Formats: sequence, C-alpha cells, structure tokens
Amino acid sequence: RRHPPPRRISAPTRLATSSRGTTGAIMGEIASKLCGARGEANYAIVGCGLPGRGMGWYHGLQLLEGKVPGARLSDIVEPWFLGGGKDSPPGQEFQKVVADWGAKGVAFHASVDSGDLFKGATEGPKIALIAGRTPDNPKFFRQAIAAGATHILLEKPGAPTVGELEAMAAEAKAAGVPVYMGFIKNISSYVEGALAAASGAVGAPGLETKLVSRNAYARDGLAECFARNSEGMLKNMAIHELALACQFWGMRASNITDVEPHPEGCEVLTLDGRTDFAKIDITLVNDEGTKVRVSADRCSGDGCCAVVTDTSNGVVLYEAEMVEGERAKAVAADAAAHPDWFSYLYTQAVEYAKLKQVCAAHAIAGTTPPGVSTIEIAIEALKLAEYLTPLLKKKLAK
Repeated sequence: RRHPPPRRISAPTRLATSSRGTTGAIMGEIASKLCGARGEANYAIVGCGLPGRGMGWYHGLQLLEGKVPGARLSDIVEPWFLGGGKDSPPGQEFQKVVADWGAKGVAFHASVDSGDLFKGATEGPKIALIAGRTPDNPKFFRQAIAAGATHILLEKPGAPTVGELEAMAAEAKAAGVPVYMGFIKNISSYVEGALAAASGAVGAPGLETKLVSRNAYARDGLAECFARNSEGMLKNMAIHELALACQFWGMRASNITDVEPHPEGCEVLTLDGRTDFAKIDITLVNDEGTKVRVSADRCSGDGCCAVVTDTSNGVVLYEAEMVEGERAKAVAADAAAHPDWFSYLYTQAVEYAKLKQVCAAHAIAGTTPPGVSTIEIAIEALKLAEYLTPLLKKKLAK
C-alpha cells in the first residue's frame, strides 16, 4: 500500500498527524512488520570516509553492528582513500577498516563503476547510500543507477545546484529507481512534536515555529569548515531546516513574501578567500502567512531543537531538543567513549539507524516510506537555499 505524502501546514488546514501516535513510532512499527521474514536489503555505502569522522563510515558501522533490522552492508566505495589518497597517512589508516570489515564479508571498491558493485549482494533490494562530498554525488548517483542500484538513499543536499538535482531526479524516474533523501530530522520526535503543536494552533495570528541547528566547531576551525562544506551553510548545515520548512510548513522560494534577519544571530565571514555564514537567524513568511524561523550556528555546541510560539502573546506552545532525557545520558556516554569522533555521529545515531531501517523495509515491500523526504522536496529546499543566500548576504552587508 502506498502511503499518502504528508500535508503541509496552511491557514485552513491542519498538519497531518496520526491519532495512533507519533510518526516515528508508527514508522518503526511499519518497518518491523514489513521486514519480517521477507528478506533483507543490501546497502552499498558510497563515500565512506575515516572512522569517527565520515558519515558514510558511521552508516556502515551501524549496519555491521546489527542496529538496522532488515538490512545488511554489502559494499563500501571509497574513491579517495582507496584511490589517489591510498598512500597518505589517512589512507593507511583506512586500510584497517578494509581489513576489519572485509573479514566480515564487506566488499571494498575504489569506484562505483568498478563492475563489481553488489556482486556479493543477496536477492533483496540493492540500496546505494551516497554520502560523498556534495560536488561528487551527482556522478556517484548516475554510476550507482548504472551499476544496478534498485534504490538510492542520497545524503543532503544531494547536489551543488538545483539544476543538477533536477536532472538527477529525472534520470532516476526514467530508470524506475526510487530516491530517498537523508534528511533525518524529518523523522525525529522533536520535529513531530512541533508539527503537532503547530497543527493544534493553526489560525493563531502570531504562530511561529523556530527550528534550531547547532554545531560545535571552534572559531579557529571555521576556515577548514568553509572549505570542506564549500556549498555553503544554507546548502549544508541549514538545509535540514529548510527541507523541514518546505515539506511540512509549505515554504517555497516562489511563495516567500518576507525574509527577516535577526542581526544578533547572523554573521558572515570571509576566511581563506571563502565567504559564508558562521551563523544565521531568519524568519520566513509565505503567502499564506505561515512563519518559520530558522536558526543555525556553527560554533554554539552540538544539538537541534524546535520551539513553537504564539508571538502575539509570547506563549511558548512547545519546546524540545532532539537529544534530551535518557537519550542525553546515552549520548554523554558515547562522547566519553569516543572523544575523537565528530559529535553529530552519536547525537543523531537514533535517526540514522531509523532512516536506514525504514527505507530498507519499504524497499523490500515496494512501498513509499511515510515522512521520509523525496528528491522533489530536496529540490525545493535547494531552491530556497539558492534564493536566500545572496539575499541574506546583501541584507547583512547593509
């Protein structure tokens, strides 16, 4: 059965929320039922990266550790550390991953078009999880389809530009390959709570939802951050929040009527010849009067939260962190156990595993996973990022 897409918030309607419970709980239940005895999906990770640093590496680790029911890790593609960077010190370090995971049956490749991708896969779906650098991902995407991927899980933002992502969507559609996007916050419980609160207050004149993203970079590390994420903050760090705004709050580059920067929460820097945002804080308003405030700060600790406020009277209707309560204790334990890891790996571990499980289950069943972003939503988010970036730089330069 195909599930209907989530509806967006608008003045005359309520957000789609289930009377049976949160989307996350339902998705987990559906995934477990769909997997059952119907086999398992094969994941090929494209763009692994180094232990403790690479998102692709962490995806692979979760699969190997059995944290994704109904899925297995069949292949790893690492073009740099098995290619041009093989003899570098990090490349030599990566050989430990090859030895360890290879002994567990994982096949390693220096390129997606090696001719052997998915050679050791089982009969289940073949999902290419593409987690390379954004400029490389369009090439990896096309190569994965040609190599026999039946489904693709594409990490954000998917491509450097709207035009490239639109071309990729068309090619996947022509090949009959479903594309899931790695916007993990769309299936997070703190966002589900914000959706429910905003839905319950539709019509309030001052209703505003604030979506916050925080990273823990040191100020002296921002130059390297700007270089490694050359697509810019709005296409990288804050693209999650823009995707949420597009998918659930109906924001589009074509319907934005007002963009209000909050100067105290905004900073533009030029470091080593690259100009980008160190932090942003903006309120978006669309032609239906819906307000979403997006706040992102690269240097304010690690975490995400959502706040729903009636700004007409200052009443906070909802506020929650992605990581709080018992989960915060588990994250603290992981931080102590792995002090050299990028913190987002363990702070977002629950969502990483859930996304892979849900996508695997629906790939096996041949259905569409509810709540998971499509490549069409990614295109709208990227359009919004391309619209906002020059506009904000101009506004903040005044």
